Amino acid sequence: MAGADRVARSDFWGSLERRVYAEWLAVTLFMLLTTALLSLFSAEIGITRLDDTFYDRALSVTTRPEPDKNIVIIAIDDSSIEEIGYWPWRRALHARLLDKLGNARVVAFDVLLSDYNPAYPHDDQMLARAMSRNGKVVLPMMITNDNRQAIAPLLVLANASAGMGYINVYPDNDGVVRSLTAYRQLLDGQGAEHFLLAMLKVANTPEHMTAAGKAGEPLFIPYHGPPGSYSIYPYANVLSGQIPPSVFDNKYVLVGSWGSGLGDDFPTPVSSSGRPMAGVEILANGLQGLMTGNWIRTPAPWLAALLSCLPVLLACLAFRRLSPRRSFVAAAAAFLLILAGCVLFIQLFSLWIPITASLFGVALAFPVWSWRSQEASLQHIDRELQTLNRERAALGDEVSIPETRSRDGSLSARVTQLHSAIAQLRIARSNREETLRFLSHDMRSPQNSILALTQLQQRPETALDQAELLCRVNSYANRTLNLVDGFVHLARAEAMQMHFSQQDLVELLNQSIDELWPRARQRNIDIVGQDLPDIAWINGDAPLIGRALCNLIDNAIKYSADHTQVICRIERSGNTWRVCIRDQGRGISAAQISTLFQPFTRADEHRRDNPSGAGLGLAFVRTVVERHGGRAFVESTEGEGSLFVLVFPAA
Repeated sequence: MAGADRVARSDFWGSLERRVYAEWLAVTLFMLLTTALLSLFSAEIGITRLDDTFYDRALSVTTRPEPDKNIVIIAIDDSSIEEIGYWPWRRALHARLLDKLGNARVVAFDVLLSDYNPAYPHDDQMLARAMSRNGKVVLPMMITNDNRQAIAPLLVLANASAGMGYINVYPDNDGVVRSLTAYRQLLDGQGAEHFLLAMLKVANTPEHMTAAGKAGEPLFIPYHGPPGSYSIYPYANVLSGQIPPSVFDNKYVLVGSWGSGLGDDFPTPVSSSGRPMAGVEILANGLQGLMTGNWIRTPAPWLAALLSCLPVLLACLAFRRLSPRRSFVAAAAAFLLILAGCVLFIQLFSLWIPITASLFGVALAFPVWSWRSQEASLQHIDRELQTLNRERAALGDEVSIPETRSRDGSLSARVTQLHSAIAQLRIARSNREETLRFLSHDMRSPQNSILALTQLQQRPETALDQAELLCRVNSYANRTLNLVDGFVHLARAEAMQMHFSQQDLVELLNQSIDELWPRARQRNIDIVGQDLPDIAWINGDAPLIGRALCNLIDNAIKYSADHTQVICRIERSGNTWRVCIRDQGRGISAAQISTLFQPFTRADEHRRDNPSGAGLGLAFVRTVVERHGGRAFVESTEGEGSLFVLVFPAA
């Protein structure tokens, strides 16, 4: 029996483990595929904006190297415009500025000089001569919106410049400038290099510091601080000599607008409180990135997809062996580690891995796994319950575990169903223990007595006469039959399917009185139905209730003295009917009352004058009443008789 139980448990948990493993494998593969697709098609499905937001927050909290002191900005700011006059200024002023920057390593104008000014026809020549004297001036070009061509400065200025490059800024879809492109391929077949590359070439920066990627590949700018981090000098102060020319010796000088009304400001990832950054300072950050080669790189799309799948795989591996509570903690920890990891990768390795796909993958993995593991477990339990029902039906047991799935498939309903099955299994285990006790003790005792009689009968000196032998064998056989009958009736009362219908308690009680009247008359005991109502309706199973009433009246007769009364009453109490059976017997002690309704328990079991019995009648009574939604109890005092009360819900 124990071996069979172990095999059954092994089969149960083995099949459940296989099912849960299959569900886990399916969930893991599904979440990895989902995460990879989210990463590969992030732009198409719109989650790139979330990646951009995470990137901006990560970049704003990372510590970048200090701005290079060799990069300075001469700002065309509001104070300079107020002092010099309205913009645009005469190009002769730019020529005067260049004469003060003769020792600079390179001078780059972030100012388009593509239009001829007829009001000052000689200014362009003056600026060209100043550029030639300086010999290290870089001018910007502008790529048209259709990407067909680049608009160059005036020819006289272009010829005098030491280098040129395009200066277009290309914000992302949300208007934030996060990257620049070192080279662009134009539709006319020509290539254009960036303004900053031209600066480095003119400044004779070593080649290994100018490696900037392939044409069209965006390079994420490693911003070195919020707006205003670089050394900035007002244009008017430099022009007037308030700023000594020596300040710019061997420096990378950027000349560009800083005024609030010049429209050259852009949001950046490090902009604080919505404060934009001037285009010329964005160029300064990009220039330092080119000089150091310390760009924030991004992996190839396929590699980014694989890296995005890694946290999801780790989370799913944790889900496989952790409880739901710990799985939730693991998912939250993976979520936080992804956020912390993206910051650390930028800080330590200048590497940005888009994380939105990973976050979605981990966030979805937990509920999907919880759903599938729960569903697999509940479906497996459903099948086991159905198998249990079929096995019980095959054994002739009409009780079935109620199936709620067709009406209510919620977790609470199915757990209730499981609890019902567990309760019945506990009852079955208790019944098995009682059966073993019944077989090992109660049933063996009369059989052993019969065997002892037969052994005595085989010896002439101990043999009994035939009449006494038959009397004793008959007594033991009847005791065995009574035990079997009582046990079978109790087992059926506990397990059989009851057929409820409206019954009249008065009629059932009268039938029981009539059935036991002959036995009572043999001892001159009167069974009296006292103050019975005309009718007392309940919902119940008539045969079971009738047998329970017979058991109580029979006990009252057996434990009463001759020439006494057994009084039977039925009374209404609220929404219940109470059946009261009172005898005038010897009564029951308080210690015995507490266990009186338990199987194989009898009051005064060891008294010689105690009536015979198996101790199952009152257990049967209690079981029947409780299965009808009622209760049974007894009130008794030793020497004064007993009152047994059965309470049934009224129909």
